[in-house]
Amino acid sequence: MTALTSILLFLGSVFILIASIGLLRFRESFSRMHATTKATSFGLLLILAGVVFYFLSFIVAIKALLVIVFVYLTAPLAAHSISKTVRNTGKNKR
Repeated sequence: MTALTSILLFLGSVFILIASIGLLRFRESFSRMHATTKATSFGLLLILAGVVFYFLSFIVAIKALLVIVFVYLTAPLAAHSISKTVRNTGKNKR
C-alpha cells in the first residue's frame, strides 16, 4: 500500500510540475491556461487518490471525493471566464 501511495503522490507532483513548466514556457494566454487547468486537475486527482490510500478512512475518502468534484466543476468555469476576459480585452500576449 505504501508503494501505491508513493507512486500516486509522485505522479501527481509530476503533473503539477508539468503544469508549472507549461505556465512559464507558453507565450499565449490560452495555451498557458490550457496547460495549467488540465495538468493541475489531473495531478490533484492523483495526489488525493494517494492520500485516500494512505489514510484508508471513509471520511478522508468522502472529503477527497468532494474536493475532486469541486475542482473538476470549477476549473473549466474559471478557465472559461479567464478566456472570455482575455478575448474581450485583447491582451493575449505576455
